[in-house]
Amino acid sequence: MTETPIRLPDPEVCRFSSMEANVLRHLGEGAGIDTMARELGLAAPLVQEYVRSVLRKVHGRADQQRP
Repeated sequence: MTETPIRLPDPEVCRFSSMEANVLRHLGEGAGIDTMARELGLAAPLVQEYVRSVLRKVHGRADQQRP
């Protein structure tokens, strides 16, 4: 299987909190919720909330860029 690079959103366009940025980095590395929770010292449901928040921001920005 070939790897497809993940292009992270421009921080000037899509602003993330420091924890959202950490979660996004872990997602980009292919980490799962449980792995992120353990490495970040957070409960899995909280990590899921951060993932949802990141996705809302990314999808919201993508919608704004459509003609």
